[in-house]
Amino acid sequence: MVSFRYHYMGTGTGVRNPLVIKGWGKYNNGPIYHGDSNFISMIGLNTSNRNNMKSKIKTLLAFVLALQSLVLFSQPWPKYYGEPNKYDFSKDIVESYDKGYLMCGNIQVYSNEAEQWGWIIKTDINGEVIWDKVLENQIHLTYIRAIEKTMDGGLLVCGLVYPSIYYADPFVMKLNACGEKEWCKQFSGAYDSSPSAADIKETETGEIILLVNEWGTSPEETMHLFKLSHEGDVLWKKPFCSGYVHPEGAIPLGHRVLITSESDFLIAGEVYWENPWNPGGTKVLRPLFVMADSLGNEKWVLPFGLQDTIAGESYNVIEKTKNEFIGIASLWPTQNEIKPLFIKFDNEGASLDYQIINVKEIDTSFSEGHLGYIFLKDSSYYLSGTFEIYSTEVGPVTEVIIDTNLFETEPQIVDHFIHDSLFWPYTFDTTYNQRLISNSTFKETGNWDIALSKLNLDLEYDTLDPGNYVYDSLCSTPGLPQSGFIFLDDCDIVTGMDVPSPEEYYAFLETIPIKAFPNPASEGQITFEFKNTEHHKNMELRCFDIFGKVIHKEKVYRYQGESKVSLINWQKGMYVAVVYSDGFPVGERKFVVQ
Repeated sequence: MVSFRYHYMGTGTGVRNPLVIKGWGKYNNGPIYHGDSNFISMIGLNTSNRNNMKSKIKTLLAFVLALQSLVLFSQPWPKYYGEPNKYDFSKDIVESYDKGYLMCGNIQVYSNEAEQWGWIIKTDINGEVIWDKVLENQIHLTYIRAIEKTMDGGLLVCGLVYPSIYYADPFVMKLNACGEKEWCKQFSGAYDSSPSAADIKETETGEIILLVNEWGTSPEETMHLFKLSHEGDVLWKKPFCSGYVHPEGAIPLGHRVLITSESDFLIAGEVYWENPWNPGGTKVLRPLFVMADSLGNEKWVLPFGLQDTIAGESYNVIEKTKNEFIGIASLWPTQNEIKPLFIKFDNEGASLDYQIINVKEIDTSFSEGHLGYIFLKDSSYYLSGTFEIYSTEVGPVTEVIIDTNLFETEPQIVDHFIHDSLFWPYTFDTTYNQRLISNSTFKETGNWDIALSKLNLDLEYDTLDPGNYVYDSLCSTPGLPQSGFIFLDDCDIVTGMDVPSPEEYYAFLETIPIKAFPNPASEGQITFEFKNTEHHKNMELRCFDIFGKVIHKEKVYRYQGESKVSLINWQKGMYVAVVYSDGFPVGERKFVVQ
C-alpha cells in the first residue's frame, strides 16, 4: 500500500488551495493534510524490516556523535546533526532548564520501502550532543510535532504514530528528568484516518494542553484541545471553531496554542470561511484565531480578513499586553504568491489592524515568503521564516528585525540575517540570555541534516559560551540519561474518553482526596496519600480522635503526594485525618489504629 501525505509550510509548489468549492465532500477522500508539517512525501510502508533494527540502532547512535565534527571551522555555528542518506529535520526546539538545548524532529528514508523515526537530541549550550533518543514502533513509522519542557525537569513530546499501515493516532509522551519514558498515551477512535497532535503546553499547575487536528468529523470538527492531567489522563476534550456552531466555516486546523496571562488558551491556525456578502458560497482559506477559557469553553472565533478579502493562514501568536495580541500569518493574494502578514486583535476577538510586509523591503532578492515565529524585545519584533528567491527551492531561512511601530507607520525593517544554504523545515526559540536559537535544514541530494544556529540580538552568529555548566542535574540515577531507543508499541491506548465535564473536573480540583494505608493500621505507622495539592496553598494535615482532640498536625506542601505519620503512643480506636487549605477543610479520611 502507498499512502500519500501532503505537508506544507512555506512557498513553492503544492500549496494548499485557498479556495474550497461549494459542496465540499469528505476531506479524507484525497491526500491527507497535516497542518504544520513541512514537506511532500510519498510513503510505501512495509513491516519486513524489523530484523534490521539492531544494525540501525548501532548505525544511528554512532553517527550522532560522529556528526559533531561537521562544524564550520570559520565560525562556531551552525552545528549539524544527521545520518547519511536520510532526511533528518527538526520540528521544535526549546532551551532546557540546565541551559542546554532540546531538539525534536524526524529521520526519514525515501525509497520503495519508507521508514521514519522520531528523534530527540539533547545538547549542551554550545550544541555538542549529550544524549539522544530515537522513537520507534513496530512498523517503523512515528512522527514528532512538538516538545515542551516541564517544571519537574522532564519533557513532553507529541505527534502521531502509525499503529498500522492504514491509519495514524495522535500520541503524547512524558520523559522524566533522566530521559526515560514515564508514560505514553495513544488516542484511538477518531473519525478521520490521520489525526495528529500539533502542539503541546504545560500549565502553571502541571496540567497539559494538547492541540489535536483532524480528530473529529470532517469538515465540521477537525480541531480539538485535549486537557490532560500531569499523569496523562484525559480531563476534557473539546472541538473548536466547529462547523456545527459556525456553519460559515469548514476544516479548521491549528498550528500553535498559547496560554495567555489570564490562563486562557489561544489557538493560531486556519479555516475555510465563506465571504459575508455571499452566504452559502465559496469558502476561502483565512487566518484563524480561537480563544477558549480554562474550562475549555469557546469564548470567540476570529476568522481574520472577512471584509478585506484576505486569504491565508496564521502560524503563531504572542501576547503583547493583556488586551492586545499580535499574530503572524501568510497572505495569499494568489495561489502562487505569499506575503508575510501581521495581525493585531484584542482579547475579545475584535480585529484592530493588519500590516502586509513587502518581502523586497527585507531583501531585494526575495520574491515571496512567510514568517513563522515571533519574539518581542523592547521596541523590536524578532521574526524568522523562509523566503523564496524567485524560482529556487523554498528558502533560505532568515531572521528579521522589524520596529514595533509597524501598525502606526510603514513597516521599518531594522535588520535581517540570511542563513546561506539552510532551508525549511525551520524552528525557533529564545534563550535565558536573549539569544536566538534555531533549527533549519542543510540539504544535499538524497540527504538532509539538522542545522543548529545561535544568534545574538544583532543577528550575528554568537560566540561559544566558555562557562562551566552541569547538565541533567535533576537526574539522580547514576549513568543516566543515556542515548537509546524508546519504543511506542506499549503506549496506553485511550478509547472512548468518558471524561467528566469541565465543571465537574474543576469542582474536583477544589478538594484534596485522601487515602490511608494500611487501614486499619497496626505497624506503628500510617501513610496518607494526597491528590490535587498542586492546586492549593497554606495546607495542613490534622488528625483528630473521636472526641475531636487534635492528635497530630503537620504542614502539607504543593505537589506533595504523601505523608508518613508515626502512630507510636497512639491509643487504639478510630480517627479522622483532615486536610485544610487556607483554613478550610477540603478532604478527610477515617482510619483505625489497632
